[in-house]
Amino acid sequence: MSQKTSEFEPAIRRFERQAAESIHEDTDLLTVVRAFDFNEVPVYKANEPEWTARYDYEPMVRAFYCKELAGLTTKELHEYLADAERAGTLGFDPDHFAPDKTAPGRTTLGRAWRTRFSDQLKTFVQTSAERILGVAHEMGNPLGMRALEPEDKSDLSNRSEQRYVTGKAKDVTEALCQIVFPAIDLERPADGTRYDDTAFLDLQSYLGLTGTAANQGSRIFDEETTRENGGPDSDTHLHYIKQLEAIGTMIWAAERYYSIDRHVDVAIDITYIAYYGDRDEFQMSTGSPPSKSYSWCYKMATVSIVGEEVKFTLGMRPLRGYIPRRVLVEQLLEIASDHVSIGTVYADAEFDGVGVIHAVEEAGFSYFIRKSSDDPVKRFVRDMDHDISVKQDHEMEGTVPGGTATVTPTLVGVPSTRKEDETVTFVTNLAVSDATKKARGRTRRVMRRYARRWGIENSYKSIKDFLAWTTSRNTAVRVFYFGFAVILYDMWLLVDLLVQVSLEIDQRLKPRVPPRTFLNTVRKKVPVT
Repeated sequence: MSQKTSEFEPAIRRFERQAAESIHEDTDLLTVVRAFDFNEVPVYKANEPEWTARYDYEPMVRAFYCKELAGLTTKELHEYLADAERAGTLGFDPDHFAPDKTAPGRTTLGRAWRTRFSDQLKTFVQTSAERILGVAHEMGNPLGMRALEPEDKSDLSNRSEQRYVTGKAKDVTEALCQIVFPAIDLERPADGTRYDDTAFLDLQSYLGLTGTAANQGSRIFDEETTRENGGPDSDTHLHYIKQLEAIGTMIWAAERYYSIDRHVDVAIDITYIAYYGDRDEFQMSTGSPPSKSYSWCYKMATVSIVGEEVKFTLGMRPLRGYIPRRVLVEQLLEIASDHVSIGTVYADAEFDGVGVIHAVEEAGFSYFIRKSSDDPVKRFVRDMDHDISVKQDHEMEGTVPGGTATVTPTLVGVPSTRKEDETVTFVTNLAVSDATKKARGRTRRVMRRYARRWGIENSYKSIKDFLAWTTSRNTAVRVFYFGFAVILYDMWLLVDLLVQVSLEIDQRLKPRVPPRTFLNTVRKKVPVT
């Protein structure tokens, strides 16, 4: 916490406890604010004796809590209080109102905040309101999601639109930081620690957003921060980052604004991240594919929603040592199933195998997997009568837990969209056929859905833009860095979505908030405090 708020911390925590007791999923704003007890708030009591205005002191303080919690402007606060029942609920006495008014005017409200409230009181109100919004989020109350609400900005000019994009991105980014950071569990002891959990999260954000490593970034962060104890040094930071076991998710927000209320298609894929250190000292290091410009790398697998407008990453797993693809797929699908209802699973040839197919079929999902070439597949391609060919019950045998198994997916051959005169093959359990020209046309359309997963490559590129640089050879550190980059990437997607929804853009085929613009916005919002 900053020096400005450290003296208020006990009172702020009491307010948080009060909020936790009074806020439920459907608790309204007035009920929340009316429940506040100021008896043990020294800064509140210190300001009260000096209040000599027409309108009572306590109702005015509660009014500004309404302003902070609901994100109102001074004009909107005045309009909100114009309802006599609301004003009375907050404690305003109608006898004190001006003859032609039912609430304090805008100038009165503005003057109260600027000149009649002490700086300490204003800081207390703003800081405690932020904490209360966090409680509201945890309770699923709409107050905790107010900054994420779309707005109608359909009549903006190009110049005004850009200003709106920037402003909305800032608001949503700040709100998402409040949602995401509390969900990251560092599992540190409650007592005897020099740094708050937020200090480590702030520092990790700073590293990811400035592209600096822990050693250099922690020194710069320590120079810029206003935290009483400064920032954690690099060794301390990495020590606690290594203990990270769970990263919270913000899929609830994605579900709400992506309208994920049906089966969604997901893609499982693997990305390669360059590694330039001593590979003997890093367990995850492995040789890179010939197409890469680096010799050594480590691998991360992800599961992502794929659609016309959505490439939202649901989960990730590191590839450490040899892990059967079947196990990896089971883990990723389990993560995804916690958040969405899965329709079809897409994967490339790296996941072509009996174990994977068996696992997906056992889970009850449709699948569409690129088939690698072997002798039976080569014969199938050679004997194709049409550019679209289907072989029902293509037999594949392989190892599964407890022994061997046989699966009989449908084998499909279609023309390559990348190389002329080349055929690509897939295995699937979707209903496809080549019996007639019409059936082949339907099969071609089904096959085109696979192209959605190609957007994952662009997703990985964007995720790597958010990836902090590190020289650490510790597996947990590398995994955390990638996971944190995924969170930043998903935040960017959600910010961009909300901006486009607010602009009433029906086909959101390209981002309106460039990743670099988002990073610059977040860098300003990450508190070096």
